[in-house]
Amino acid sequence: MKTVNEIMKSQPQSVTKNETLKSALNQMDKSNIGFLPVVDDNQKVIGTITDRDIALAIGKTSKSAQQIKVHEVMNSRVHCIKPEDDAASALKIMRTKQVGRLPVVDSENKLKGMVSLTGMARKIKNSKEQAELEHQGKENIVNTLHSLAERTQKLENVDEEAEE
Repeated sequence: MKTVNEIMKSQPQSVTKNETLKSALNQMDKSNIGFLPVVDDNQKVIGTITDRDIALAIGKTSKSAQQIKVHEVMNSRVHCIKPEDDAASALKIMRTKQVGRLPVVDSENKLKGMVSLTGMARKIKNSKEQAELEHQGKENIVNTLHSLAERTQKLENVDEEAEE
């Protein structure tokens, strides 16, 4: 089974907590991504921010993206994985925590890479791990996708209830 180090994206984009949402959006747009880990001055992961987080934050205020800081919007509940862990461990975290992306950190919690469900699917396609990660046990791509779909459905239900 592949390790996270073998499937992660090295040197990922990141943002600091004192940057503006405008800066985060620019990084996301330039790199065609919708997720950024938030790091401190020592590159330790302290949060995450998504394009959805930014859109909701801007929609709830009269402030511009240039006026709002990342720390006002970021999610400080971060789920990370180590480079030496295997792909099944990453899928387990994604499935149980209902997240599609994980920062990869070293023993000091410093950002080393990113692993995403879609990236994993691309990396294992046509490899010997494909059948294992697609079909066997709970830690497979299909179960992880189902878990993310359940989270999305919960979010949609919350949004509908808020509108009523």
